[in-house]
Amino acid sequence: MSDICKIPVTATFRIVDGEAVMVAAEYADIPADAIARYIVERLGVDAICGEAGA
Repeated sequence: MSDICKIPVTATFRIVDGEAVMVAAEYADIPADAIARYIVERLGVDAICGEAGA
């Protein structure tokens, strides 16, 4: 299992039949721990783990 995620870092969307469709993207290999750290720092641990008491 890889700890690297290939994600779009920029993208161009067009509206096609009323829906947004990605027509171009630039991808980067981002470490999974960097993505998790970003989410926790900006949204809190509950964004990943749910409510602490649940």
